[in-house]
Amino acid sequence: MADAGVLLLQGVVQHYDWGGHNFIPDLLGIENATRKPFAELWIGAHAKAPSIVELGGAEEPLDTLIAKAPAAILGSAASLHFNGRLPYLLKILDVKKMLSIQAHPTLAQARHGFARENAEGIPLEASNRNYKDDNHKPEIGVALTEFWMLHGFRPLEQIAGMFGQTPELSSLLPDLPHRLAEAHHDHEARRGLLRELYSSVMTMPQERVDLLLNTLLSRLRAKPTTDKDSPDYWALRAADNFPLPGGHRDRGIFSVYLLNLLHMRPGQGTFQPAGVLHAYLEGVNVELMANSDNVLRGGLTTKHVDVPELLSILTFEGGTPEVFEGSMVSGEERVYRTPAEEFEVSRVSLAAHGRYAGEASYGPKALLVLHGSGILAAAGRRSILNRGSIVLVPCGTQFVIETETPGKTGTEDLVVFQAGLPRHARGTA
Repeated sequence: MADAGVLLLQGVVQHYDWGGHNFIPDLLGIENATRKPFAELWIGAHAKAPSIVELGGAEEPLDTLIAKAPAAILGSAASLHFNGRLPYLLKILDVKKMLSIQAHPTLAQARHGFARENAEGIPLEASNRNYKDDNHKPEIGVALTEFWMLHGFRPLEQIAGMFGQTPELSSLLPDLPHRLAEAHHDHEARRGLLRELYSSVMTMPQERVDLLLNTLLSRLRAKPTTDKDSPDYWALRAADNFPLPGGHRDRGIFSVYLLNLLHMRPGQGTFQPAGVLHAYLEGVNVELMANSDNVLRGGLTTKHVDVPELLSILTFEGGTPEVFEGSMVSGEERVYRTPAEEFEVSRVSLAAHGRYAGEASYGPKALLVLHGSGILAAAGRRSILNRGSIVLVPCGTQFVIETETPGKTGTEDLVVFQAGLPRHARGTA
């Protein structure tokens, strides 16, 4: 497989209703005159939407091709460690409408939940299915535009302060300030407070949800804010985006105040481990995750919400999430490292007449060109890279990317996002 050079891929677009209309079509050179939502571009081998490989004039799903030659594409060590499956899934997300409040299970929880629902005979595509596969879904997102998201519970002191500023919320746990003072540095007691608070939000009668939120929203609408760094802005937007039948209110609006509100600039990223509530609110990002589609939702959605299952997988820790810039490992490459063993993402940027030498040392690498053009040389073959080009570099393949296209001068800078196994992945052998 290494002798064949790189594999040219076609990603798969997901047209979820929250998606934007421009970024992904522009990236792929697709007309979108009807303004159909282009929410996600999937690049990988997940059974739900595997990328298509262009090979010898034919097309084949990537998961099928890997199943035929797992060691040749993944490498023998990675193939053995990840059971013959590509361990990561690379995506572009264009978030125009707020996504659901959600969290992902651990590997053990995913395996147990998947087996349980299979035994119960719940079809994989059933609307009440929680576990679509047997894998966990840690993920990293790197902003391509200004990007707003919710990420993890706020510190309890901030939540108590939020209750003071937002009187409609204080009745969710009226004695929070007193109990918080008693808990002090007792981490188990603090976790218990968060669990009690969020459980109360998710299980209170709908009539009470409507009463509290209608009071809050009426006050906010009397003097609406345009400040996207204020939770009040997103509470109003959530109410408009997610009306429930019968005039009811979505209890996920409470989470806008309970979770950290992040405003990231292009190039900044966050890591979402298992059990951490989060939601993307607006913007475009590159997302890289373990090869899974397991999502447990907590509101701001028309999809299935299984409250007991969600509460069973959540991590009730308050704190301030890390927003990281990545680390420059060369003049051309910035790497975003996480604790995940399945993936690592980096951004390669070349000026005109630039050169980048890479190698898929520990497993295959997926490359997505976001800007510019260039030439990729591997195994004696040369491939033209343009905006939207996607390639998979099999394990063990050395490659070179150059921005000086033959016959041309002054070419645009080239920006490539690169997904692969972490540099410490040699330990998977």
